[in-house]
Amino acid sequence: MKHVGNWIMGAATAIMAVGGLFVAANAGHGVSYYGGLLFFVFAVLFVFHLIRVSSDHN
Repeated sequence: MKHVGNWIMGAATAIMAVGGLFVAANAGHGVSYYGGLLFFVFAVLFVFHLIRVSSDHN
């Protein structure tokens, strides 16, 4: 119950990651394409980080 905020932030970040893929798909090429892909990768890594922090039992 202590890390509910992390799970909510992770869900919101996952939704925004899918939005980054939509930006990349609609851009076709150029800065918007690479920006959307970069945002997606960052969001996925951030969600993995939140899972690690929330699951850490130290």
